[in-house]
Amino acid sequence: MQKATNITESDLTRVFAFPDTSEPTVRATFIASIDGAATIDGRSGMLGGDGDHLVFHTMRALADVVVVGASTAVLEGYGPGSLDGDTPPPTLVLTSRSLSIPDDFTTVAASNVLVATCTSAPADARERLTAAGATLIDCGTDTVDPAALVAELASRGLTRIDIEGGPRLLAAFAAAGVLDQLILTVSPTLVLGEAPRIAHGAGLGLRDQELSLPYRLPHPMRATTILGDDEGFLYQLWETVRDDVTSGRDTGGR
Repeated sequence: MQKATNITESDLTRVFAFPDTSEPTVRATFIASIDGAATIDGRSGMLGGDGDHLVFHTMRALADVVVVGASTAVLEGYGPGSLDGDTPPPTLVLTSRSLSIPDDFTTVAASNVLVATCTSAPADARERLTAAGATLIDCGTDTVDPAALVAELASRGLTRIDIEGGPRLLAAFAAAGVLDQLILTVSPTLVLGEAPRIAHGAGLGLRDQELSLPYRLPHPMRATTILGDDEGFLYQLWETVRDDVTSGRDTGGR
């Protein structure tokens, strides 16, 4: 197992590079404890270390756009983002069905920030955020539709898409069938308690259990890269197995 402490940012850029394709690629960057907890005391950052921070910032540097639930962005204190050197920050997309974003969350007014919502969002909240300088995009009728959001971003030339949180957003993208990759840091700790998993909310139906593995699993993925460091963290790249569920035959990426 390769040691992440011996890997530079340029190495991570190579190992975790987005696929070389003009089609949109949706990946998620998350951290979880050994027992699957996504947070400690409500915050994901408490699970991380230096290696995870390097992976996180490298993934952000590789992406055209970072997608995060608005409530997670407010809780974690997201800013518009910046990168070292001359590299421009990725576009930041905040998703919100209700547009219940606090007035003092000034990030929404930044030029590289979009707020993805739906046409049924309250008109008064829409007007309030627009007046505050927010750029709103409608991606669905009653909720933010992940497939519609991916199509909207691709139409803007934003094809390298990284989801950073929270668990409900990841579950929604996975359930919609538009999640291609997962960058998962496993923190060397148990958390216990009732912390959420990295994907929580939308569910997946059972597949035909007569299919062979991994095709009978709800959302089959395969690990293509696993790194480790001296502090006990694991850094994993998982790719969604695209398949024809009627035959159990892998048909490759979309």
